[in-house]
Amino acid sequence: MKRSLSRSPGRLFYGWWIVIIGCVQDAVKGGTFNTGFTLYFLPVLTELHLSRAATSLPFSLAKLESALEGPLVGYLIDRFDVRVMLVVGTTLAGLGFVLLSFTQSYVLFVLVFIGPLSVGFQAGFNQATMATVNHWFRRKRGLAMSIVQTGQAIGGVLLFPLVALAVLKLGWRPAAFLSGIVVLTLLPLVLFIRRSPESMGLLPDGERRASHVSMEGERRPVPQHRETHEFTAREALRTPAFWLLAAFHGLRNVPYSGVSVHLVPLLVWKGLDEATAAVFVGLTALSTVVVRPLTGWLGDRHSKQRIGALGVLLGALGLAVLMYSDGALWPMVFFAVLFSFGDGINSVTWALVGDCFGRTHFATIRGWISMFQSFASMPAAVFSGWIYDQTQSYTYALVVFIVCYSVAGLILWLVPHPQLQTLRLRADQVSE
Repeated sequence: MKRSLSRSPGRLFYGWWIVIIGCVQDAVKGGTFNTGFTLYFLPVLTELHLSRAATSLPFSLAKLESALEGPLVGYLIDRFDVRVMLVVGTTLAGLGFVLLSFTQSYVLFVLVFIGPLSVGFQAGFNQATMATVNHWFRRKRGLAMSIVQTGQAIGGVLLFPLVALAVLKLGWRPAAFLSGIVVLTLLPLVLFIRRSPESMGLLPDGERRASHVSMEGERRPVPQHRETHEFTAREALRTPAFWLLAAFHGLRNVPYSGVSVHLVPLLVWKGLDEATAAVFVGLTALSTVVVRPLTGWLGDRHSKQRIGALGVLLGALGLAVLMYSDGALWPMVFFAVLFSFGDGINSVTWALVGDCFGRTHFATIRGWISMFQSFASMPAAVFSGWIYDQTQSYTYALVVFIVCYSVAGLILWLVPHPQLQTLRLRADQVSE
């Protein structure tokens, strides 16, 4: 007789607790750093007497730092206890905000921003959390990753208004200090994260462990299905799929990096005041709260490639609406909703990386893709600022970003699924 047993009947699968913790992490990161930092742009520019290109420089240097450390951080996450990276990264990010509040010069501002602040968020939030979720889920990987990264949008909705209030009422320095304290409060929470379901005697997705029950009642475990496509980083680098995914993520991140840093100034350019612009930034984040899990759910049931490609094309349409709008209400609403798709499909396309290359070396492979992504998007924020400094307009920058989104959608549509068996056969033939 056969019988299915669950290691935790009637209880919430622990992987979903990992997802919830990751979502809280991303909410804090999104509200204080990703979305929140656009609020610092104009006050820092004014106080330090900078051009828009100079004010954008720290964001581009942070991309360079992220590119250089991506493969190393990924390797360390795959090699050691993920909680070490989470604790170190969270501590650095929190202290980075606190130190930023005491900077009195442009040079110190840049050093702190690209140092502890960016390193902390890159190592302790982005890489570690996504790698852990990739270990805990297979069938529901797209939905799980989407829920985690929806935290960024939730932070944009819930924490961003508080950061905006602090910046506008108290100044950017007190706002940075308070943000650092909030980040440090995450330290006890990350200790509950576990590397993989197997480390707790569970299976990915909360699947039940089947067993045979003999006449004497002895239960004997039945071998479980395991993922067959487990690429090493070296094997992944030899596939066309890796390079097409790297190109996609690089091109997809160029518009997001170039627009998100300048989002408040960009909306002010369209005729809105800073307070109203902050409202539309919040609306973009609110749209992403819906878009991200929706695209993740659809990606698990249909094609992650098609969903991702459609998302960036909608993002391009959103930028076109912004470029031709005159600051009226409804065009701004359409922009906020459509642009949220360009960032909202980020999770489902990272889940596609997990589908292509497996769980074992995901963090290292993701680190390599992140390196190329960061190099590609590194000039975006400075480019936006430079275009405005030269023309007093963001129009030409938006044209470039629309093209990037469109090409990214085409590339993702063409990504082939890598064949590990064929790759290893060819390697054996070469070695002979």
